[in-house]
Formats: sequence, C-alpha cells, structure tokens
Amino acid sequence: MEDFTAFVSWPSAPLTNRLVLDALSSVTPPPSIIDSLPKDISNAPRRLLQWATYDALDHDLTFSHDPTSKVLSSSYVIRKALIRKHFLSRCIHNYLTKHPESTLSRGVPKTWELELSFADELDELWSDDLYDLSEEIEKGNPLKWWILKPGMADRGMGLRLFHTKEDLEAIFQEFEQNSDSEPEDEEAGDEGGRDTAVVTSQLRHFVIQEYLAKPLLLDPEEIPLNGATKPAVRDLHGHKFHLRVYCVASGAIKVYMYDRILALFSAVPYKHPSKQSGEGKNVGELDLAAHLTNTSLQQERGEEGVRLLDELIGCHIVSAPHAPLRRQPLPPRAMGVAMDPETMRAARKNQAELAQETQYPTLTPEDIENLKHQVSEVLAETFKAAVEMSVHFQVCLSPLPNAFELYGIDFVVTHDAGKFQVNLLEVNSEPAIELTGPRLTWILEDLFKAIAKTCVEPFFSKEPAPVDWKVGGTRENLRLSLDMQVRGAQGCCHIRMSRVQRVGSRAANDDNMSSNTSNVLFDDIFTINAIDKEGKKFDRVSRLYAHSKNYDMELTLDYNIELFPLQSGQSFALALASSLSRIPQGVSGAVEDEEKDRDVWRPDAKGRRGLDDDYEYVMYGKVYRFDGGSAEVVTAYASFGGLLMSLTGSHRHMTNIVLGDPVFILLRR
Repeated sequence: MEDFTAFVSWPSAPLTNRLVLDALSSVTPPPSIIDSLPKDISNAPRRLLQWATYDALDHDLTFSHDPTSKVLSSSYVIRKALIRKHFLSRCIHNYLTKHPESTLSRGVPKTWELELSFADELDELWSDDLYDLSEEIEKGNPLKWWILKPGMADRGMGLRLFHTKEDLEAIFQEFEQNSDSEPEDEEAGDEGGRDTAVVTSQLRHFVIQEYLAKPLLLDPEEIPLNGATKPAVRDLHGHKFHLRVYCVASGAIKVYMYDRILALFSAVPYKHPSKQSGEGKNVGELDLAAHLTNTSLQQERGEEGVRLLDELIGCHIVSAPHAPLRRQPLPPRAMGVAMDPETMRAARKNQAELAQETQYPTLTPEDIENLKHQVSEVLAETFKAAVEMSVHFQVCLSPLPNAFELYGIDFVVTHDAGKFQVNLLEVNSEPAIELTGPRLTWILEDLFKAIAKTCVEPFFSKEPAPVDWKVGGTRENLRLSLDMQVRGAQGCCHIRMSRVQRVGSRAANDDNMSSNTSNVLFDDIFTINAIDKEGKKFDRVSRLYAHSKNYDMELTLDYNIELFPLQSGQSFALALASSLSRIPQGVSGAVEDEEKDRDVWRPDAKGRRGLDDDYEYVMYGKVYRFDGGSAEVVTAYASFGGLLMSLTGSHRHMTNIVLGDPVFILLRR
C-alpha cells in the first residue's frame, strides 16, 4: 500500500477519535495524521483519507476527480433516505410498491408519515394522510397501540405511545407547551434523567409506527455482570431489548454487517401498555422505561443493560408459553414406618417451591444465526430501497466510489407463534458508540480495525481488491450483505463537483445540495382514485385520476387501455424525463454519446439501454401549459400525441419541468 495522509477529527467524540487512530496505526504503512485541512483545497494532500465527523469533512475534496489526487471520505454526502425516519419510511414504501415480495414487507413495522406544527392540524390529517390509521384506531382494539417518533430526532427524544386520537392530540399539546415555556433551571426539564420532550414547531416531520406488542423477552441478569448472582428460573423477568447492529457501507456500493451485534435492554421488566393504562394511568403518565431501550436514556445504568447477542445463547425465552416443572414425588415411607413429621413438612415445602418453578425454552446458536441472517437480508433490501429513491428529490442515498460510512442500525425482535422476526426501527449516522460501555469496547476496536482493513487499505493499495468475497461470506467479522454496482455512480461524482456549495456549516450540504444527476424530472408513486369518472369517450383510451401519497400530487392522465390496462385502486410508478438516456445531460465524457442516446429507445432492441427498460409504458410529448393556482400550487399540462396529462401540486416538486420542453412519461405497475 502506498503512503497517504489521514485527516482525523472527532472533537465531541474522543472515543471515536481514539478508535480511528488505533485502527490507522494497524495498517501498513501507517498514514501521516493531520487534525485540520488547509483552507485552500488545492493545497490538500494528493492522497488523502478524511475519517472525520460529517461537519468536518471537505465535501469538495470528496467530489474531486482530479486524476493526480486520490481522496477517500468517511461519509456519503447525500443519505437522508436512510437517516431521516420520514424519508426512510417513504423510500421503503416506494420500494415495496415496486417489490412487494421483498423481505421488508415483514421486516418493517407499518408506518405513517405526518407533517405538522400544531396540534389542531391533526383534524385535517385524520381525513387525509392518516385516514387508514384513523380507521384502525376507531376499531377500538385494546391491544393495538402506536408509537410516535420525530423524523429528525435521535436518542429516544420525542418518542410517545398512544392508543386513541385523543391521546395523540394530548401528546402534541404537551409538545406545544414545551415550546411556549422553558424550565426555570436546566435540571427542571430532566427529572429522572429520561426527559424526552421535543418542540413540535422545530421538528414538523413525524412518523407513527404500529407498536410491536409481542417482543422477544429475555432477562439480562442471566448474563450477570460484576460478580452478580445468576437468578433462578422462577425469578426471571422478561425485559424488552433492541439489537444495535453496526453496518458499514463502502463505495458504490457494498454493505457489510458487523457480526458482533449488541442487545440493549430496557431498565424495567416489560408490561404491555394496555396493562399500564388499565392501572388508571393516562397516556402521559405511562412509564416508558419498559418500552424505551435506548442506552442514551439510561446513562445512569452504565453498561448494565448491554449484552452481546452471542452471549444470550442459553438464556430462557421468557416471552414463550411456559409450563410448570414436573413435581417431584414425596419421599417414600420407610418399610412399615411412618415418615417423620418434620421431614414430611420439609418435603411438602420443597414440593410447593418446585411447583412455582417454570420451564422455558432457551435461545440456541441456530436461533442467533437465524436472527443475524434476517438482519443481513433486511439491511441489503433497505440500502437497495435507499439507492433507488429518486435523485431528483435529493432524499436518496447517493453512493460514491470514494466514500464509506459507519451506521448504527436498530432492530427489535418479535416473538409470535414460536417464530422470531427482526423489525427495522431506524438508521443512525455517527452512532453514539461511547454508550456501549467499557466492558465491550474491545468489539469497537475490532470493528474500526475491520473498517480500515476492508475499506481503507484496498483504496490506497496498488494491488486490486480481492473479488472472491461473496454475499453471505464473512471476513474480519464483517458479513457481506449487499454487493451491487450502482449505475452512473462515478458520473454522479463528476457532475456534483461543480454544484457543491459551502452554505454556512458544511453540514448544510446534506440538506441543501442541489443535484442534477439524472434525466428524471419528476417521479412518484400514484394510486388511482377513479377511471373515466366523466364517462368513457374512446374505445381504447381511458382517463385516470390518481393521487400520490409521498408528495401529495394530483394526476389526470389519458392512456391506452390495451397496452397498459389499469384498475381503480391500483398503484403505479410514474416518471417524467427529459431523455431516456441513463447518462445525465452535460456530464463530462458523455458528449460523444449524445447522438447515440437520441435513439436510445429502439423497438428492435439494438439501441443503447435506457430508462425505458425499467418501465412498461412510455409516451413522448411536450409540456404545453403551466397554471399557477396559488403561490404554492401549480399545474403542469402535457400532451402525448393527443393523450393529455395534468399534474398538480407544490411547485417545489416540479421545478425541473419547463414550459415548451419535450418530455417522456414512463409508467410501471
């Protein structure tokens, strides 16, 4: 491996800083370390590793394609589809519409998105975005609960359980009160160390997930710490826990799951929220300690609730149906001699104690491997979903060949009918690894060295990286979960070079960076509300009326029913594109291909593969009219050889649609 320089900066995470330096010292030869970058990037080292917090990275260097330089960075720039809960929900919904057979269909709780600033806005949402949730709540099932999560908060902030519409309204009213008044002193708002209040007006985006009421329950005290005594089976208590999985994404794109998974337990034994509310408590009075397993909300416990998943082999499954242990018979009477009364009393007491014992099944090595396999599959599908999100809306995961990133991904395991199922909760960038605790710091040291070995060394090495690592294989305790080649990843790197803007803090890049890395002008998933509601006018043409949940768009479209039959209630993907070429217009190196790309769609299949290969029905036409219904809402009209389209919604989603420009419309069921 050739020499290189490493920029390392984790000012608010000293443990991470140490782990990175230790990992880099293990590579051969070790790099030169710097703790700051020159203001003029032209003076930056030509062979540079940026392994630093997102805010400290120079993203211009990441995008640089100067052939004389080689820069590797420890974060992708655009990855909101993963790390924002509402965007993650949206991208998974889109992906499942296209791939209903995906493991995500059973590996993610049912989720709703909402955007609001004040509690009184809920009234409108119940009849719109939350309509189907409203129907579920009104069924009044006492075992059905839901959990509210802010889309951009972390470490358990803003998490609330609710059972009725009135509960949810009370939660948002509580948040409003928090925004109107501040505690008189800093500690007043943190009573008990578990204050999770948020200010609604500063967040706006929330998700609601169906509460998973049948979690796998174990007792962490079966793995005693600090010389504690292991409890008897009859003294076990079921605790809820979640899995913290460390995952590394590299290049464009491979995804690795770190095999040493953590299990983070709640502070108190689990009790279904309906039982707590049955004790006369209001939703606002529910003790969340039985339900929230975030270590950041239990810092006073230290590492008491942290175990390795592999350590749980042999633990009793307290959530499983159990049966009394078989009673031992009383001691037989001696030959013709009555049993001593004291002996008899002792025997009966022992029998009564045994009757209280219960027997539970235990976790086996096969159970643990099954959980890891499920996690690996869900990870792969989640990253596929994020990559497939439209670049146009800048909420995708945009892989770069010269970047890698560590994520902390949380799962909860449900236990129903004897089967285990992992469920994805959220994806965290720059995870709070310091909360792992000193006992298990060694796994973090191993993880960071594995990242250096797998992501850093091959990038700066003269030798090509080994290609015999297959999906499912494990090296350096990293299991390869996904290995896919994202088309145009290198091109994306090139085109964005000129569009990165330094907006205040560099952290603004992920939210503000404009992108023109695709010929797709607009895309979304639509559900048909009606077909030919004003009567059918042509034999082979129908007019559909559809609504998109993601961007709240209204669509009216004429289409050929023989070529593309549709039904009311059916969902389909729609895209508008300026060209069918997969190569963005204006990308360096693509000019010589433009003539070929004009004929990218050819019925004899001899042309270049274009966007049309991903869709079932394509029309070509022109945008002939724009109407501004209000300052916010606009309507674009297009004609495709006499078949008409109108698209109405926020102007922010149609900024790339230009009056008078030719346009392709692409549809896929």
